[in-house]
Amino acid sequence: MGYTVFAQDIIETLPVELSLVRDSKLLSRSRREALMEPIRKHSQCSGVVMHSSRKIDSLGINQSIEDCMIQAIHRTRSRGIAPVAVLIDGNYPLKRLRSAFPELQILCLVGGDNRVFSIACASIVAKVLRDRRMLRFDQLFPGYDFGKHAGYGTAHHRNQIKSLGLSPLHRRSFKLKN
Repeated sequence: MGYTVFAQDIIETLPVELSLVRDSKLLSRSRREALMEPIRKHSQCSGVVMHSSRKIDSLGINQSIEDCMIQAIHRTRSRGIAPVAVLIDGNYPLKRLRSAFPELQILCLVGGDNRVFSIACASIVAKVLRDRRMLRFDQLFPGYDFGKHAGYGTAHHRNQIKSLGLSPLHRRSFKLKN
């Protein structure tokens, strides 16, 4: 899960080098890579929090996502940044998050990565760091072609799993569709 925090003045007067920020799915890999440095330069903080496949298998995907959100807020606060609102792409109940941070305004926005600048930036950070990580995994686990599909459930990825079995990276709780 990616996160970014911006000061209000950056959002109000968007630097030119951030004018091409969009939902990461609408950008090419090279455009996302090119936006990483400006996002990091202009944000108060940014990063990614993720759980291992084993942790996701034990907690479940929704609890894992919520845990990562809680960790992201703690990381932000550990840098001396006190957010007043948390904007999240999607639609989650987030009972534990809301309980842990009752003072924060927490808004879930379906399609937020296509509507809100900071969410789009977080989606870019998450996608770039995931792509880089998958390229490293491609070297560690040859044959799965993680560099091509970045771990997404493409037909090719599903075929590689059927052929090679699950790697240590794969969630055991995830069921492949035929």
